[in-house]
Amino acid sequence: MKRSLNFSFHHMIRIPEPELMDDPIQAESYAKADFETAHSFLVRKFQDRLPLRFIPESILDLGCGPGDMSSRLYSQFPNANFTFLDGSEFMLDLCKKRMGTLVSEKRKNKIQFKKELIQDFVPESPFDLIFSNSLLHHLHDPFDFWAGVQRSIHEDSFIFISDLMRPDSLTNANQLIERYANNEPEILKRDFYNSLLAAYRIEEVKEMLEIVRLDSKLIVEPVTDRHWICHSKPK
Repeated sequence: MKRSLNFSFHHMIRIPEPELMDDPIQAESYAKADFETAHSFLVRKFQDRLPLRFIPESILDLGCGPGDMSSRLYSQFPNANFTFLDGSEFMLDLCKKRMGTLVSEKRKNKIQFKKELIQDFVPESPFDLIFSNSLLHHLHDPFDFWAGVQRSIHEDSFIFISDLMRPDSLTNANQLIERYANNEPEILKRDFYNSLLAAYRIEEVKEMLEIVRLDSKLIVEPVTDRHWICHSKPK
């Protein structure tokens, strides 16, 4: 039985979007988009919140997409074992291609690419680091995401999740498009708009964490006018 959230209706109601980017043109457009500013910023937030002297041996990238964030993770932890997971074959192929330019053939550590939905993913063993950027808003049932996270962690795992934040109104959504995607192709503007409407608000994410009993482990905070991050509390 699906769990429900007691969300307030004072804000714009969430409008889900398709869970997978199965259109090759859409996937290619997303892969070619310029996310440098936003992704660099989010990676800095991730680095700032990592425990001191944290060197993970195993890393899970949930919803790796075309691999821009994945490549940044790899550059930071080149000696870790990586699992890149995405439900879209097109996205996973783009990630493989991007990672192929970085990974040395002499590398001894393991890299796996898994075409799998998060709700079907059962890891063989837990990971030291679980990272996810912009996957949660794609899922029709957000508890599939948190269950996937819970199946993938051990007591000392570090979790870092970033995603979009749903604006208060369609007017605010359009203002964000003009501010951050004005020069992008129409297909990307449309995807960004749909993603904003499908995104979860901070209070909704906090309620999810309470329901799945991760609120004692994780902190949620807004970091831009359109992004939030969720990460392990310092120990």
